[in-house]
Amino acid sequence: MNAIEIASLLRDYGPWGMIGMLCLVVVYLHKLVQSCQEARVSDAKVNTSALERQASTNIETAAGLNAIREGQTEVLRMLAVTQREIESGDERVHDKLNAIQGRVDTICRGGVR
Repeated sequence: MNAIEIASLLRDYGPWGMIGMLCLVVVYLHKLVQSCQEARVSDAKVNTSALERQASTNIETAAGLNAIREGQTEVLRMLAVTQREIESGDERVHDKLNAIQGRVDTICRGGVR
């Protein structure tokens, strides 16, 4: 609708024509707002799915890290037991076990250096 058609409607129908056009504008704007809201809801669903996947990944990562820590603890325990058993043994074996234990301690405390 152009300006001349709108002016013609207003001249022919007066205030009722203006009310009718206002209703049409309101309906049109309502449809625009509704489609905008639907798009936002769709975006929110996508974001929610991404957050759920991220939370699942974080849980799996935490479980993996716990397994690594448990493995490190078990290795340290085995080294301590072995070291106690061979205290009276060969000095070279004792030195190698001390080096291994120092390396495992370094990895457990802060990573490879």
